Amino acid sequence: MTLETKPRDLFIVDNSVAGWTGLRYLEEWAGIARAFDIATGYFEIGALLSLDGKWQTLNKIRILMGTETNHRTRRAMLDAVRARAIEVLNASIEADKDTNPFLQGVPAVLEALRSRQIECRVYDKDKFHAKAYITHAKLEVVGAQALVGSSNFTKPGLTKNVELNIQVQNAREVAQLQEWFEAHWNEAIDVTDAIIYTVARQTRLYTPFEVYAKALQEFFRGHELTATEWDETRSKMFPRIDRYQKEAYWALMKIARQHGGAFLCDGVGLGKTFVGLMLIERLV
Repeated sequence: MTLETKPRDLFIVDNSVAGWTGLRYLEEWAGIARAFDIATGYFEIGALLSLDGKWQTLNKIRILMGTETNHRTRRAMLDAVRARAIEVLNASIEADKDTNPFLQGVPAVLEALRSRQIECRVYDKDKFHAKAYITHAKLEVVGAQALVGSSNFTKPGLTKNVELNIQVQNAREVAQLQEWFEAHWNEAIDVTDAIIYTVARQTRLYTPFEVYAKALQEFFRGHELTATEWDETRSKMFPRIDRYQKEAYWALMKIARQHGGAFLCDGVGLGKTFVGLMLIERLV
C-alpha cells in the first residue's frame, strides 16, 4: 500500500490587494523572530520606516545589497556599488520627506546602525541581483523560514510593485539558503559607516545661520553673475584699464585657476599696478 502525500500549496507574496504584501509578511515575522537576514538588489530607508515599531524588537538585521550594476574590475565594482548604494539611499530619504518631513523613525534607524543592531554590506565581486528574506524565529520549534523572489528591500518592493515571492519552509532548504547568504556575506564589504554618514547628514540639526545661508543660496541660484558680467557691470577698475591690461588680467585669472597662482612680469610702464588693483577688486 502506497501512501500519497498531498502537495502543499505555495505561499505567495505578491503585494496584491487580495493577497499578502512583503511588508505584512515581515511585520508578522518581526513579532516572533530574533533576526532577519536580507539579500536585496537595492536598499531604501523607506523599507525600515515602513516597519517602524516592528523591526526594533529584532536582535539583528543583516542587509546584503548590490546595486544591479556591472563593472570589469573589482575596484571599479566596489567604487560603483558603494557610490550607487549611497546615492539610492540618499534619494530615498529625500523622497520620504514628502510624506514624512521630520523623518520620524530615522533616528531609531541611525542608532541601530551605530550599535550594529543593523549591519549593511555590499557585494562587490559581481553584479548582485538576489532578493531573499531569511527570518529566524525566537523559538526553535518554529525554526527559520525564507521568502525568496523579486522584492527588493524598498518600500515599493514591499508594498506597491507587482512582485512574486514564495515562502520556503523546509528546514533543509532554508539551511541551504542560509549557507548561500553566509558565503556572500563573508565576501561582501561593510558599508555601515558610510550609511550612518548618509543618514546622519539628513537628520542632523542645522543652526539658524546655516538655514539662512542655504535659503539665500537657493533664492539666488541661477542669478549669479558670470565673471564677464561682473567685470562689465560691477567693477570700478575694469573701465579704466586699457585693452592690453584687460588681456593681462584675463590671462592671470586663467593661469591662476589652472595652477593655483600666477606671476605678472610685464615690463616697466605697462600698468602692472592697475592690473594688480583689478585683480584685488575681483578677488576680494
